[in-house]
Amino acid sequence: MREFKFLLVGLLAVALFAGCQPKTTSTSPEDTPPVHYLKGMQMVDKGKIMEAKVHFDRAVELDDGFAPGYAGQALLGALAAKDVEDAKARKKAVDMFRSILFRADKKASKAKRSAVEQFVVDVTAIRCETMAKGDRWLHRAELRYDSGRKLEGIGKDDLTYYGDVEALPFYMAKAWYEAGEYGEATKMLALVTQAHVSVWDQPAADLFARIHKIERAMASYTVSGVSKIIAAKESVSRADVAALIVAELDPNTLFRKIDTIQPAAEFVPTDVVDNEYRAQIVELIKWNIRGLEPVYDRLTQAKLFKPTEPVTRKVMALALEDILIKVTGDESLATKFFGQDVSPYSDVKPTSAYYSAVVNCVTRNLMETDMSGTFRPDDVLDGAELLLAVVRLRNAVNGK
Repeated sequence: MREFKFLLVGLLAVALFAGCQPKTTSTSPEDTPPVHYLKGMQMVDKGKIMEAKVHFDRAVELDDGFAPGYAGQALLGALAAKDVEDAKARKKAVDMFRSILFRADKKASKAKRSAVEQFVVDVTAIRCETMAKGDRWLHRAELRYDSGRKLEGIGKDDLTYYGDVEALPFYMAKAWYEAGEYGEATKMLALVTQAHVSVWDQPAADLFARIHKIERAMASYTVSGVSKIIAAKESVSRADVAALIVAELDPNTLFRKIDTIQPAAEFVPTDVVDNEYRAQIVELIKWNIRGLEPVYDRLTQAKLFKPTEPVTRKVMALALEDILIKVTGDESLATKFFGQDVSPYSDVKPTSAYYSAVVNCVTRNLMETDMSGTFRPDDVLDGAELLLAVVRLRNAVNGK
């Protein structure tokens, strides 16, 4: 978070003083605006935010009329804005990246390669709006899509980072997806896959699969609004898992049906006090679900929930198994499959502490393996997988 605060300050300086600095000259064949833009986007993909900023800043320093450089800076602003919890500060952060996008629009309109640069700005703007979700974000994304699809004369060789014009419908599909409009998202993805073969075919197929998981989860039950928001996430945190479990399973009601289970004393870790899912986290903590308990932090010398920490598939398996044990009262489930010589999953050893949990979850159809039969225990769980697992557990508990 501290890194993002520095990033916001740096981007604000760009927004205020861009165009005021003297133009500099290139020092090598690699020191050009397009090269720095491409390297900046590659750094974004790797999560190296400050390195990306250096490249985007250098791109506009070399040419203050280079629109993609400003688009890159706006993308960093959106990345920072999405992690700002205070409403007023978040609005300022959103206004900031939108002002940088506005500057990018003006630069693109004057560029010799105006259609290409405007396309980059429009695609980036859709990504920014989807990340930060400011006021009227989906409408703004639609306007950018309409702008981008009207542009002509853009070839594959013109888009050094995005590779093909199918990037436009793909990112609009992601916008619809994150808005919970899965039908609209599917229509956009069809535009990606029905065109010529492109680099966006596989990402589109992956998003199709995630939508299918959510639709399967929603086939029998209407899920809550919170769950739909979490289901769209590419990776889920401990706070997300707590919120979705409480929303869909209602453990306070579920576990109180079992006389032998008593909730622990209510405890609020200091790191969840300002979290948007504080109430759900506190509710979950009362039931001491394995894998989702507060953990002792040596630095603060206190028990913390670590709400932003990503949840792996093996941790989710442990949590689901523990809920099953609490509901059924059958504690033997935790060791039922220990002692087996051969694992049905090539990436989960029978001696692993989470082995029994994985077998319990897969055999009960709460979680799935890949086509190859691997479980991917260390992969971070995505929102669609989480929703499907929890809803299937709810069905099993309710005898559906």
